[in-house]
Amino acid sequence: MRTSGYWALGPALWVSTVVGGLWEDGGGGHGGPGRLDTSWEVGRSGRLLGLPPWPQRIPCKEVGGDSTVGPRFDYSGVGNSDGNIQECTVGRWRKDVLSIIDDVAEGPQILVGSSLGGWLMLHAAIARPQKVVALIGIAAAVDGLVTQFNQLPVEVKKEIEMKGVWSMPSKYSEEGVYEVRYSFIKEAEHHCLLHSPIPVNCPIRLLHGMEDDIIPWHTSIQIADRVVSNDVDVILRKHSDHRMKEKSDIQLLVYTIDDLIDKLSTVVT
Repeated sequence: MRTSGYWALGPALWVSTVVGGLWEDGGGGHGGPGRLDTSWEVGRSGRLLGLPPWPQRIPCKEVGGDSTVGPRFDYSGVGNSDGNIQECTVGRWRKDVLSIIDDVAEGPQILVGSSLGGWLMLHAAIARPQKVVALIGIAAAVDGLVTQFNQLPVEVKKEIEMKGVWSMPSKYSEEGVYEVRYSFIKEAEHHCLLHSPIPVNCPIRLLHGMEDDIIPWHTSIQIADRVVSNDVDVILRKHSDHRMKEKSDIQLLVYTIDDLIDKLSTVVT
């Protein structure tokens, strides 16, 4: 696996970014053995910063004043990472996230999860409660693929089961659809969280665009209702879509990270 770059947050607190998934990244990875890859991070100054390959620490003066940085990655078979997406599962991606936390990230972590990454960050917080000290979800797609499948008519679901594949429409795919294996959906059911209380106690911030036509913003409300943490904020952007990549969206993300760092700094230092 491979990640790119570290951003120093101080002596004890780091930000890790668990990036998005099937809906917005354009599909599978480059093939070959499992190698996680990444190219961009959000600085405290609000800039997008390109980072060099392989984990390394970058002094704050090199990335601009008091910039905040951390490992950012696509999981196996997705985006810029290697691997065959047809062989991937939510369970495997969960292991990818935990491997980054265990083997790459240093110290307490604020996890930032976009789309499918928002689902995985919750699993990471459940599995590593001593290391994950806060979460930020960006259009968090918790249970998203399973929920969408379950909303299909019964006859359509039966047809998908017989064919073994679901041609899921997507404007983010060049072909106009993603071919999702039925076995992928069934495996993903084992990782659903919204059916019961979610045992995450850390601070959580959920950012969501109200023009998101992939994962409805109500999903963030559901997440807020299900997590046991009392420190949960849902922030809705009226004219933002699923990607939340406009300048104002990025600024909101940076401000949210900064606010959590300030909140937690006295605890972790």
